[in-house]
Amino acid sequence: MAKYDFKALSSRDFELLARDLLQQHLEITFESFSSGPDSGIDFRHQIDGVTVILQCKHYATAGYSPLLHTLRTKERSKVERLAPTRYVLATSVSLTPRRKDTILKILAPYCAQSSDVYGADDLNNLLARYPDVEQRHFKLWLTSTSVLRRLLNAGIFNDSELHLDRLRKRLRKYVQNPSFHRGRDLLEKFHYCIVAGIPGIGKTTLAEVLLADLVDRGRFEPFRIVNSLDEIRPVKNPLRKQVFYFDDFLGTTTLEKLKNNEDQNLIDLLEEVAANPNWRFILTTREYILNSARLRYETFAHPRADFKLCVVKLADYTRPIRARILYNHLYFSELSVAHKLAILRNQGYESILNHRNYSPRVIEYMTQVHRTSPIAPSLYLTEFNDSLEHPERIWDHAFRYQISEAARHLLLTLATLPDDLLLTDLERAFWTFYRYRQGRFGFSTRSGDWHDALKQLDGNFIRTRQVGSDILVTFHNPSVRDFVQDFLSHSDADVLDLINGSHFYEQYTALFEGKAGSRYTGVDRNKAAFLERLRANIWAPSASVIMRVNVDGAPVGYVPRSISNENRARFAVQVSEGLRDGQCLIRAVLGDLESLWKDGHGDREDLVSLLKELTGHGFARDEGAFVSAKDCLVSRLEELGDFQAIAAFKKKYPDELSAEYVGDVARQFETFAEKLIEEDWADDADWMRQVASDLEAIGEAVDIDVDRYTGPLYSKAAEIDIERDRTKPKDESDPDDTYLWDSDSLLDEGDITQLFEGLREELEG
Repeated sequence: MAKYDFKALSSRDFELLARDLLQQHLEITFESFSSGPDSGIDFRHQIDGVTVILQCKHYATAGYSPLLHTLRTKERSKVERLAPTRYVLATSVSLTPRRKDTILKILAPYCAQSSDVYGADDLNNLLARYPDVEQRHFKLWLTSTSVLRRLLNAGIFNDSELHLDRLRKRLRKYVQNPSFHRGRDLLEKFHYCIVAGIPGIGKTTLAEVLLADLVDRGRFEPFRIVNSLDEIRPVKNPLRKQVFYFDDFLGTTTLEKLKNNEDQNLIDLLEEVAANPNWRFILTTREYILNSARLRYETFAHPRADFKLCVVKLADYTRPIRARILYNHLYFSELSVAHKLAILRNQGYESILNHRNYSPRVIEYMTQVHRTSPIAPSLYLTEFNDSLEHPERIWDHAFRYQISEAARHLLLTLATLPDDLLLTDLERAFWTFYRYRQGRFGFSTRSGDWHDALKQLDGNFIRTRQVGSDILVTFHNPSVRDFVQDFLSHSDADVLDLINGSHFYEQYTALFEGKAGSRYTGVDRNKAAFLERLRANIWAPSASVIMRVNVDGAPVGYVPRSISNENRARFAVQVSEGLRDGQCLIRAVLGDLESLWKDGHGDREDLVSLLKELTGHGFARDEGAFVSAKDCLVSRLEELGDFQAIAAFKKKYPDELSAEYVGDVARQFETFAEKLIEEDWADDADWMRQVASDLEAIGEAVDIDVDRYTGPLYSKAAEIDIERDRTKPKDESDPDDTYLWDSDSLLDEGDITQLFEGLREELEG
């Protein structure tokens, strides 16, 4: 049986749930009244002189005593005045038989029997009897521990018990809007969708809700992609119901996530998902970044698999939806009663609902108690409206005046590093930059500056979480990164200092890419310094990481993600083109690599991509670098990746390899494939399918029929899946995949005043 505590529901949510349950249970239809002062009536049924009143009392945190006090001091007189034929009470408070008897004495004779008093346990019993009602009231299951834990264990949000309650609190404020139905329809019809929109519009929240929908009701296995599509290669199984989730798949501000032919890999995966009824794929991005990607990547400009966009629009936030979002944030916030009443009295909320810059992110920010408690209640509404008028001021004032010098240095450093970053790497980058500036300006530093800055920022500007033994750090939300990058866009001096005080390779790529793909002017105005420091640090350590998972797909930690020398050389080519200079940089970098290539050392897949970049920028094929790179590619054919690189090279430069050499590659490949399929693959069906797919691609390139190699792999994988499904315990409780969410929780225009007045009355007691 369901066991909900109803704490995720607001008073209005609880009323609607109780109405739907009791309508079905009592087999009558209740009239619904607007939220707010009700004179003792939440819902009423009248027929042939019989009047049944349903009254709902929701206490998210309080218990039996406050309920009893309200019934004695307020409800009793209202019931006497109304004199109904029957009075039914529904409450979120747990009730014992003795407690019900006490309530009956207060409400007699109108509430005549204990079965007309429904406590929390009674409502849970009805939810088990009427699962369709449970399905419509999504807040119940969306914020339940079982759903959140399934997402938590899969690494979808965070991986720590500490964050489970924080996640529940965030999701319970969600208000369904038209974008949900668009996204759900796309996932049902095409199996994938890209949730897009402007910063702060609610893209990630919508994606999380769609994901929770699939995971809980559809029983899909969730897999989160953090950095690269390669992360799901070992877990993909076309016979299992799986949903893949890639938040900000193009990066939060730039296209930094698209590396190693990721654009083509993405299109390939979309095609796979579209063709497989067992798979779903949810991605998010910002519209302007997607538009930049369409211009930059031909595969995105004319994709084989059309992008199915679910764009979250400002128009989705109608006045009733805006009202419900604000109501939920006020209701569930820990703000003082005085602060809440400052918004509710004299319809102060109207200026917020009607503001042209209304944004869920600003609503979230301005209803967090630790941010607004220093504001006097009398000034709270004014500050709220000022934050809507100037959203950048949310971070600007605190950044300039409320945090330490060390904390500002930490934020500037973090803005040049990957989204998910090991805390130990951030500390290294911080000290490199901080000491450089100390040497330049002469301010005093202490050994405790790092820890003090971290403590000051964590939970506000930044967010840390633990995965296994590793601690990761990122900006608290994308708006903080937006602000810091906007700050750097107008501060050439800080950009120059970051150029000179960077520790990791990625810091140079971030400075070059700038904000929203627009390079910082500080880089262009200090071009010589940038080229000099990049040359000195092109082989610097990497701060990128990859998630490690256990056999069940749950995250257990992170390992460094190596950025190949060839990928770094590609960046040097891009810098040369962007700054219209840097040929010396390219020559120097290629000079470093030529000796390695001659010895057969190199990332062969990335090497092919580099050659494409070089020849695309005018480098001749008879130059030393190209010749050495080609020699590296053909020097060794020992691993699957070696054959894949040769296949990619032949596709790009078909005239560079002689027929004799291709024939020799084909013979070596057949020998390799024979040995490969004889290896002990244990029960890893997913990996077998991936290897078979790779063999097919190579066979096509060297004109070999590989069915005799791939057939056994596909057959063995199918056998493993059949055996796994046969022995897997059957979950008889799996509900039907299709259901509708309740639309009654959305307000009509006329309900807005009553909604807020009801909350005001509740607070004023």
